Amino acid sequence: MRRAEAPSSAHPAGPIPDAGKGEGEEDEEKDGTRLGLSTTPRNCIPRRGISVLEKLVKTCPVWLQLGLGQAEAAKILQQEMAGMFLVCRDNNLKQLVLCVHFPSLKGSSAEVLEYPIKEEKAILYLEGSVLVFEDIFRLIAFYCVSRDLLPFTLRLPQAILEASSFLELETISNLGLETAWEHLLNGYTPLCLGELNS
Repeated sequence: MRRAEAPSSAHPAGPIPDAGKGEGEEDEEKDGTRLGLSTTPRNCIPRRGISVLEKLVKTCPVWLQLGLGQAEAAKILQQEMAGMFLVCRDNNLKQLVLCVHFPSLKGSSAEVLEYPIKEEKAILYLEGSVLVFEDIFRLIAFYCVSRDLLPFTLRLPQAILEASSFLELETISNLGLETAWEHLLNGYTPLCLGELNS
């Protein structure tokens, strides 16, 4: 296995930066799975565009659903665009599963594919891949810009892609699962978020 190198880019839909452990970054464990949540660096330097990795960290309540079953995840994703994803937990195998809505390679219909996420010695990887990651955020961010063993790259909801500030990302994160997947991911942009909260 080899550690995946993530290319750097300021574009929100582009490659992610290879952010190593820095000051103020801490790891957190949930049910034995290493999530690697990081704190935001505080300084007075104007920020470049928000990276895919930062957007994933700030909006994890939308896509990281450890209390959601695979059948529920599939039901949500079947109504979304191809490439949309959720990470949930397989309670039988006690591991994370990446659920992705992909166009069917056999026909015109679409299907939700499941990819078990393995954990060994504080690293995560998709079953069948030789690429390893420090945490779930870097794993998902990599597959947003590179296929590896997936038929297509993962797709972030448009509202998350278009968010240009951490305040917008926080608003998206606070919407809750039902509101987010029924409204936000079906066409709402950060400019419309005020309507959802009023």
